[in-house]
Amino acid sequence: MKKIIFFSLLTLILFLCSCSMPTTTVRTVDDRPTLAFKGAPEGALLYIDSLSMGPAGQYNGEPTVLTIEPGTHTVRVTLNNETIYEQRIFVESSLKIITLR
Repeated sequence: MKKIIFFSLLTLILFLCSCSMPTTTVRTVDDRPTLAFKGAPEGALLYIDSLSMGPAGQYNGEPTVLTIEPGTHTVRVTLNNETIYEQRIFVESSLKIITLR
């Protein structure tokens, strides 16, 4: 009788241990290119492909950068409705720092 209880208990333990589901961890990396703007004057506005991104100074790289899609983009910075920087750039990966003078 003790052997039957022992084997039944052993079988139950093995059954419960074998029913656990495997675990999977998925991690994604955002490797899109980023832009940082150094030396942006107070009040300067940033436009990427004619879309307003807000104040250029907020993307100074400390700690905020602007994440964009890879490819060619028109970058324009204005101050008091005057363009102070405009350039077509190609970005593929990593961080590109644009210094405004």
